[in-house]
Order: sequence, then structure tokens, then C-alpha cells
Amino acid sequence: MKCSRCGRELDEEYPYKIRWERVCEECYIDNSLPKHPCDPIAQMVMENFMETFKRSPMEELSERQKNIYEFIKEKGRVTPEEIAQIFGLRPLDLTQDFIILRRFGLAKGSKIGDKVYYVIWE
Repeated sequence: MKCSRCGRELDEEYPYKIRWERVCEECYIDNSLPKHPCDPIAQMVMENFMETFKRSPMEELSERQKNIYEFIKEKGRVTPEEIAQIFGLRPLDLTQDFIILRRFGLAKGSKIGDKVYYVIWE
């Protein structure tokens, strides 16, 4: 039996399901993660949390997220594809890291011409 999403081999009694599909653990986790960076309620909750507990966003970032932030800051604007290539990330992993940067108010998406760029949130 194979994962319905990625084609990885599964055991017959594989416990992960998304609706009617049998999937591997990685696809199951990927499916359950947030996929949309722009979530005003999540943004508000994060801002309230950081203010209440007097935390700095940079303290909360992983090393990779810090490196992505510094890369965006250094370049001024970069496409998601550039970041994925430089850091060797799957699109979903980049989306998850970008969601964190956006929720902390560190980076945002900006459409310039016909392309979307990640820029520092000022």
C-alpha cells in the first residue's frame, strides 16, 4: 500500500488517514499545519502574547527562521523560490517559517509587479 499523497510505501495497518486517504506520517503532519500566513486573529493573539510576557520575537525564532529573516533583511526583497533554493526547503517548510515571521511582525509578503516578494515588515 502506498501513501495517497506522496507515494511512500505504507504498512497495511498504517494509522494515518485524511478523510478516506491513507497517508504517511509526514503527509499527515503537513496536512494539519496552517497554510495561510495572513490570519488576523492569530496575528492579534501573537502580539498580545508577546506583550503580556515581554518576549522579543527574535528570542522565539529557530536558527533557520533567524537566518531567513537576516537573508530577507540583507537582500531587501526576495521571492519565496529564492529562499527555498538557498536554504534547501520544501515549499511547505518555507510557508511554515514565513508564517512565524509574519505572525511576529518581522516579514510580510509584498506584490511588486507580477511577483510576490518577502520583505521586512516596517
